[in-house]
Amino acid sequence: MTPNEHRSAASPTARERATEFYAGFNHAVANGGETDELAATLADGVRWTDATTGSRAVRTYTGIEAILENVIRGPGRRADHLQALPERFIETDETTVVMGAYVGTIDGRNFDVAFAHVFDLDDGRIGACTAYRDTALEQRVFDA
Repeated sequence: MTPNEHRSAASPTARERATEFYAGFNHAVANGGETDELAATLADGVRWTDATTGSRAVRTYTGIEAILENVIRGPGRRADHLQALPERFIETDETTVVMGAYVGTIDGRNFDVAFAHVFDLDDGRIGACTAYRDTALEQRVFDA
């Protein structure tokens, strides 16, 4: 394998940054939306695309605040308990695919919704994410 001479030794890998994102996500939803740790993982012009939205149109959120509100705080307010559990990482240079599950409880019912997130780095921070989920299951859990 040829070393990447264009990346500084101090720059995090895509996997490291994704791992920090999930730690920040879990901290934010467990602590009432405290998002400073999570925001630090995101690039200023970050884009988050929900690619699988069932009957809804594809949604894209742009900017740190839009992502914090729509991807973190919104779901965190709807669930009694929520965690994102990354289970498998597939890496290539500045991109990593993470497969895992959102688990928790809502109205006393347990849920486990699988996800796949594709993260792309921008200067060492998350510049884009495309999120895939089982939206039929998600709608049954959250809209019941």
